[in-house]
Amino acid sequence: MRYLRLSTLWFTICIALTACNDKPSPETKEYNKLFDEVIAVHDEVMPEMGKLNTLAEALKKQNDTTRNYQGILDSLQLSHKAMMDWMKDFSEKFPYGEFDPKNSEPEELQAKIEILKEEKTEVYEMRDLMQESIAKAEKQLDLR
Repeated sequence: MRYLRLSTLWFTICIALTACNDKPSPETKEYNKLFDEVIAVHDEVMPEMGKLNTLAEALKKQNDTTRNYQGILDSLQLSHKAMMDWMKDFSEKFPYGEFDPKNSEPEELQAKIEILKEEKTEVYEMRDLMQESIAKAEKQLDLR
């Protein structure tokens, strides 16, 4: 009888420990990886926002009215707008603290993963636009 109670107790403990496993699902891991990558790219280029403004002001002071100058200035302004628009869009899709991938339904999690894939493409495009704009402006100003 005692053996049966111990066996039952041991079995119950094993089931409880298995049920309480906090190991994230593959989808949760994919979500976290994508989210972290998108934020890392944002964090990489965010410090460049001040540089965009500084370069734009420096170009305006050159009083150069050639088409090349205006194109570079337009590119800097477009880069700034792209970053601001991307941040607004991202914060609307992923409000801080409102989504927990560990406690979400599989369909909802998969939908968020698809959105993150799109955001990843957009953030890399925005980063490339910013870097190209900065490089062109620095070249125009002989800062390179």
